[in-house]
Amino acid sequence: MKCYKAKWILTSAGNVLEDYAVVVDEGKFVDIIPHSDVNFDEKYIKDFGNSVITAGFIDLLTQYQYTDILEAVPQDFKSKLKEFFKIVSLKYTFAGVRQDNYSRKWAGILSRYFVLDRNHKINSFKHGVIESIKAGTTCVAQVSKEFKYFEIINKLPIKNYLFFEVFADSKDSSKKTFKNLRAKVEDLVLHKGENTHIGIMMNSISGVHRKLWALFSKYCRKHNMLIMTRFAESQDEMEWLEHGFSDIDLLHKFMGMHKISPYEKDLSPVQYLNNLKVLSKNVLAANACYDADELRELAQTGAKFIYQPHYSEEICNRKLDFEMVMKCFPQNFGLSTQSFTNNRSFSLLKLADSLNSGLPIEELIKYITICPAKILRLESSTGSIEKGKDADFNVFKLSDGEDYNAILKNPIPYAVYGKGKKLVKDGNLRFSL
Repeated sequence: MKCYKAKWILTSAGNVLEDYAVVVDEGKFVDIIPHSDVNFDEKYIKDFGNSVITAGFIDLLTQYQYTDILEAVPQDFKSKLKEFFKIVSLKYTFAGVRQDNYSRKWAGILSRYFVLDRNHKINSFKHGVIESIKAGTTCVAQVSKEFKYFEIINKLPIKNYLFFEVFADSKDSSKKTFKNLRAKVEDLVLHKGENTHIGIMMNSISGVHRKLWALFSKYCRKHNMLIMTRFAESQDEMEWLEHGFSDIDLLHKFMGMHKISPYEKDLSPVQYLNNLKVLSKNVLAANACYDADELRELAQTGAKFIYQPHYSEEICNRKLDFEMVMKCFPQNFGLSTQSFTNNRSFSLLKLADSLNSGLPIEELIKYITICPAKILRLESSTGSIEKGKDADFNVFKLSDGEDYNAILKNPIPYAVYGKGKKLVKDGNLRFSL
């Protein structure tokens, strides 16, 4: 049993405790007590002095495989040849399409990723994981269609959801994709660790045939699995829904898919999926370039929301207003740090502060702790500092005279703990990856 003392504790239950300590035993919080009640043997007490303890942070959408795509350079001849042909294919497919077009941007990302060899991809993935944990993230929702990342993420000392991404351009490919992934997922469920959970990522409305939507929606309801999807995040997709075609068709062609047509035109994204009986409380919708009325309509279906401000600005050319998201999804959304810039930050606390919400920190921090924990249905084990929950927490050291609000100025924690085990100390990883 160990006792961790701090000047401040932000519990994520909305209250701020001053001069309290958390007691941890066998990886769980077993008590939260005033300093005056601490009577443990000195060797079992860790006094962080003027510091803040928070619950561990939760990133609701990560794609760590893309972390280093802007820096990694193909080395061998085969990779360089692949890069050459991919660039030619990109220019040919998107001839005349603006550089800032959503579909072209994604084609560029996929092109840079495709030419990397396996080691580059694995190292890129690990780099993203490391930087996230150093920034205080103790639970992630990772999206990938590649199974090679399962072994890495399954061994992590943090909680994780692995959402396997699917595409389909026809009824036949839908059946094949469903059959193959179902078998793979059911095998992985037997081999996953206690920190790992599995969900399905439906690429998007326009990237998944209606048949596959129906198959996985029924399957996930039956097995109580979460579904994630990119939800109307670009003008390209909105035009596809309205007209039946758009530049999104070029992206699908670049990916080797046939043209997909909507089953009916002139439907809003909510109407499109509602007619397929897809939207429910088990669905996590990312982005949604919507106005307030449409966001409220989405919220009424029970779907949860993933707010991705950096990604939306960089890739989708539009960012939803944070205040609007709060009004439409009160206490029912979380944040994603996903970004494709060279100097990206993995800090959820820094991201939350940049939103200029005007919320006091004890309220703001809920959107990177307990709110996403509830969305991932993990609130019984993480997301707040409470008795009986896993000891996933961060420690931020303060300067003399500073109070808990100062962590916004220095959002990288001094120490990170997962289930009571020290994962990071003073910027250094304390486990091997």
